[in-house]
Amino acid sequence: MKIAAKLHHIGFPTTDMEATVGFYESLGGKVVFEKADVDEGRPIQVKIIDFHGALIECYERRESPMRAGAIDHLAFSVGDVDGLYKICRERGYRFMDECAGDVGNSTYWPKSLKWFIVCGPNEEKIEFCRES
Repeated sequence: MKIAAKLHHIGFPTTDMEATVGFYESLGGKVVFEKADVDEGRPIQVKIIDFHGALIECYERRESPMRAGAIDHLAFSVGDVDGLYKICRERGYRFMDECAGDVGNSTYWPKSLKWFIVCGPNEEKIEFCRES
């Protein structure tokens, strides 16, 4: 299987959604989707910002690394997320706990989004996803 992927979004946590959105809006970004969700039993905000054609997925967390390199994950859109999941499993890649058993379905996006995350050799998280 040839993997045809393109950047879908960059995801990172924030402890201050208002400051995060204000920063990106001041540089020309625009919130294109927002919703309330729940993380670890507490309500959170999720906002998707279109930053000059690149999507940034911001989600509230109690804590954030607050240092350079604090981007949580890079996400790539693929045509066959289920097929790629199978290949990654066969190759022995390490999956994030939330998707170790199967492809997940995100509640953070306006459309249905199937996804999974593998961990790279430097502990980087790479998400593969497909909107439907």
